[in-house]
Amino acid sequence: MTGRLRELTKRLAAAARGGRVAHSGFLSEDDAARCLAQLRVETVRASANGGHPAAHRRIVTARPDQLPEAGVSLTGLYLAGVHDAGDARAAVLAAGVVDDEVGDVVPHADGVSLFLLPEAAERLAGSVRCGGTVVTAETVPVERIASGSRRTLRLVVPALRADAVGSKAFGASRSWFVKGVAAGKVRIDGEPAGKAAQLEVGSELWAEGLGRARLLEVEGETKRGNLKVVVEVEKP
Repeated sequence: MTGRLRELTKRLAAAARGGRVAHSGFLSEDDAARCLAQLRVETVRASANGGHPAAHRRIVTARPDQLPEAGVSLTGLYLAGVHDAGDARAAVLAAGVVDDEVGDVVPHADGVSLFLLPEAAERLAGSVRCGGTVVTAETVPVERIASGSRRTLRLVVPALRADAVGSKAFGASRSWFVKGVAAGKVRIDGEPAGKAAQLEVGSELWAEGLGRARLLEVEGETKRGNLKVVVEVEKP
């Protein structure tokens, strides 16, 4: 964890312990997962939201124990006629939006949409210059651009290793996960998963191309010694 991320996590934890809800800006997949993991260690309630399931960039929210949930409002910004995610991101940054106000970019047939903090989207509404051309920028509800799916599953797994949980959660082969772990495409709480890496309750498993799985609960063992678990699965 970098010094900047460590300080952010301390700020979020201090706010929650002081009875306040606090948010980060948009963080990368790895940094959001690391932040959530550290807040879990410090027994601070926290969640993350990127506007749609399996988002690569998310905002972490820490909250007091007495609040069952809390989140952050997001807005979509549609750029007509723009088809490259990098160009879209560069355009809004050049227009004065800062990096941690910008989430994922979602392509459409005739343009792209970005997930933004509402105040950033309002500043850009109307038009944006992209690659020397002025393009229309329209604020839209995130529901109109959100993609992917989120499901809660009850599974039986032989162990809490990344390959055992991941293959069941995503319906993929164990060999895919074994190869994915070896190639660095599988991470637990923002860190590369080793061969014997285990999840714990609250851990997030990220598999490139498949999505995110969060271990919510270990309910017990079966008669054969397997584990009954509850997992929330997000797919792009």
